[in-house]
Amino acid sequence: MRESQHKRLTRSGSDKMVAGVFGGIGQYFKIQPNILRILYVLLTIFTGFVPGVIIYIILVIIMPADPQNPDLLGILKSFSESQTKSHQSQERSRRTLTDVEEKDIKRNGRS
Repeated sequence: MRESQHKRLTRSGSDKMVAGVFGGIGQYFKIQPNILRILYVLLTIFTGFVPGVIIYIILVIIMPADPQNPDLLGILKSFSESQTKSHQSQERSRRTLTDVEEKDIKRNGRS
């Protein structure tokens, strides 16, 4: 199979300064991550900080962590996904009773 079929855009677990976004983009496009970081800082300064920070936070949330080297956010996402799956499987195994009648049963002479 070709390399492009296995290539995914993920946050880098090894080449990171904050969350590994530019390390992952650099690995994906085969560009030095430091060049991307410098360009990002310059663009953020010239646009007034807020849009650049918001875009970075969105990229951290959207880009999955490197599966070979997950960071804290990747571990938390996998933990929450496993909790959601186990909760859904518990809901599927639960049965709902319908048309149930309640009857009084006398035990040992008590009513």
